[in-house]
Amino acid sequence: MIKIDKEKTVRAILADPDVSAFRKYRCLTAGNAGFPQFVLVEVVTSLLGSLPGALGLITRRVFYRRLFKSCGRGVVIGRNCVFRNPASISIGNNVVFDDNCVIDARGAEDEGLVFDDGVLINRNVSVQSKGGDIRLGHGVSIGADSQLVSWSGLRIGDRTAVAAGCFFSAGSYELDDFETPLSERQPISAGPIVVGKNVWIATRSVILDGVKINDNAVVSAGAIVKHDVGAKCVVHGDPAKTVFEGR
Repeated sequence: MIKIDKEKTVRAILADPDVSAFRKYRCLTAGNAGFPQFVLVEVVTSLLGSLPGALGLITRRVFYRRLFKSCGRGVVIGRNCVFRNPASISIGNNVVFDDNCVIDARGAEDEGLVFDDGVLINRNVSVQSKGGDIRLGHGVSIGADSQLVSWSGLRIGDRTAVAAGCFFSAGSYELDDFETPLSERQPISAGPIVVGKNVWIATRSVILDGVKINDNAVVSAGAIVKHDVGAKCVVHGDPAKTVFEGR
């Protein structure tokens, strides 16, 4: 198990009595960016974030790119998308973020959050790093209302499709101290979640911390994946078990 630095968690930042409310807000929205970059993020997102129609799409394409670590061509950003610590977010060519997405890089490390060419993030999706980097490979599709959360890293391989309402779990807490409130216990992680290439994760599946799903696997609807999944395997149920093995 990997112990997570409690001092970097959102709860710890918000509870620190020695940090002003403004500083907390700045830390949670813009990370370690300097004050001029923080102001730029605030102005651009406040003015353009909810702007409707083609004008909103065009102006966000032009001005949002200045907020990110890198940003390719043909990027589409829908209405009311939230990008936290955008200086740690890298976006490839022809990436689409539908309306109401939350892309949160405040816990990311060196690589940050990376969206390779052709990634499609449907509406109401949350991609959040509480710790560790996140990378979505070429052509990855994330269905509406899904949540991808990392405490120690998350990688999804090229051309993988994640259906609507799926949840990638981030970790747990030490459970041997029942006297300590859960919010004050040590957060832990079983390791990064790694998903291979050309994987299909069907509607409302749950992928738990530390799991590896190998290339060309299929996770059926509603499955809860607690253990690694082999290549070309189909898994089903709670806990997910292999019901078919391809050659």
